[in-house]
Amino acid sequence: MTRTNPVRQDELPDSVNEWSFVDELERLIPELRAFARSLCRERELADDLVQDTCLKAWQAVDSFDPTAPMRPWLFRILRNEFYQYSRRSWRSAPLDQDVAENTLVAPANLDAKIDFRVLQAAMTDLPDVQREALILVVAAGYTYEEAGEICNCSAGTIKSRVSRAREAVVYKMERADVGQIGGSTRDESRTENGHIDLIAQIESIARGLFNAA
Repeated sequence: MTRTNPVRQDELPDSVNEWSFVDELERLIPELRAFARSLCRERELADDLVQDTCLKAWQAVDSFDPTAPMRPWLFRILRNEFYQYSRRSWRSAPLDQDVAENTLVAPANLDAKIDFRVLQAAMTDLPDVQREALILVVAAGYTYEEAGEICNCSAGTIKSRVSRAREAVVYKMERADVGQIGGSTRDESRTENGHIDLIAQIESIARGLFNAA
């Protein structure tokens, strides 16, 4: 993927300069980079996707309503860039170990480390559409409606994807507990509070993945 040079404000039309297109674009680059890395889990590829997103946004500036928020518009472009890349490449990106290390904020005991590794692996194994829904809603703070606009689907679809993503991670956590403790779970069994605990951990990991870029 070819890298592009940063957009120069003096190269844009006067109408664009009036509402500081470049200033807003540059302000959102860290969030774009975080979202890209949460999707592809590869730092160099994420940077390339952000570069291409900035270029596409610049090229499409005449079609953008300057009174509308730019953040969802840019996230849509980035998401499209990611899926176009995915269709061209059949390889799976490796887990970014730096992100994994930076997002481990739980106490450094064995159970916490095991939980984190299982959660990290489970989130990595999620289908792209479920992982992106979880990141958009839980980590980036979008509503179901806003995330649906970014992903070109309904709010109900996003809600379903987030729910399935959580269920998938909880299921893998429970299975891991059984395997690690010789046929019984670490906490006798996962109680209702245990499930709430797991979901809180999932959301913490999602936020960590998004903010670690």
